[in-house]
Amino acid sequence: MKIKVNYDFTHCELVGATDILEVADGTKLRELLRIIDAGIIEAGRNKGIDTTYKTSMAGDQLNACMVFINGSAPGNMLDKELHDGDTIEFVYGFCGG
Repeated sequence: MKIKVNYDFTHCELVGATDILEVADGTKLRELLRIIDAGIIEAGRNKGIDTTYKTSMAGDQLNACMVFINGSAPGNMLDKELHDGDTIEFVYGFCGG
């Protein structure tokens, strides 16, 4: 199935603004985020950019970002099963002060 991913500005220098990823039926958000993180880390390695705070996951939890599936943040988000045509959006929670 195909999942559209809209990346946050944090990712753009590494993987661009948007992508279409093909994943197996029954893939959960947690699995998709690990696939995305592998691409972010590889792009960072190839471009010499530190990806410590640019991945979507830190261990088994979200890494300072919010993830929306089709415009909303469902409960038990990481265990949410994805469906063909879903759109994932990232918003990082950086604050100035």
